[in-house]
Amino acid sequence: MWGRHDKNDEAFYENLCNQYFERIYNYCKRLVRGQDQFMDFVEDCTQNTFLEARKQISHLRNHPNVEGWLYTTARNLINHSYRSMYVKKRHEVIMDDNISGTLMEVDHELEELFNSAMDLDLEKLSIEILSKLNTNESDLYLDYYKCNMSVSDLSKKYDVSATAMTTRIYRLKKKIKNLVCDYFKEN
Repeated sequence: MWGRHDKNDEAFYENLCNQYFERIYNYCKRLVRGQDQFMDFVEDCTQNTFLEARKQISHLRNHPNVEGWLYTTARNLINHSYRSMYVKKRHEVIMDDNISGTLMEVDHELEELFNSAMDLDLEKLSIEILSKLNTNESDLYLDYYKCNMSVSDLSKKYDVSATAMTTRIYRLKKKIKNLVCDYFKEN
């Protein structure tokens, strides 16, 4: 790709970089002003703007507004970075410390209960306890524990937010724990 350009293109590109690089960099900085987490986008988008210019150099030589093209390309790249970050963030599940701590506590308590019942027929016990779940809870149990589906996959399957799915999993764990506790109180 780099070898296809003639000497005039090389000189034009060199001039383009020397003349506009600092302006485009400052423009990108203004676009992300006040958002420190996006400052690394500034340099990337500036460089990518000039890489794109390099790819389009033969067209840019005859472009009526090269500077405008550079600014538009830089803005589009910043916007693309924002969108990518938004999509990435939308798929991340952030649990507050109380929920994650409670989930771990419930898991630990369940594990202790099941370990204390090792002399029982665990398969029979599991079937008996899980039979007390309703259809939706049973499906969620199978998907989460048996199929090892992630929270994001489950939220897509059940058409709910990741936060709602996390809450459903928490409630399911709590219900199973209560069913196990009730079983041992009765027996």
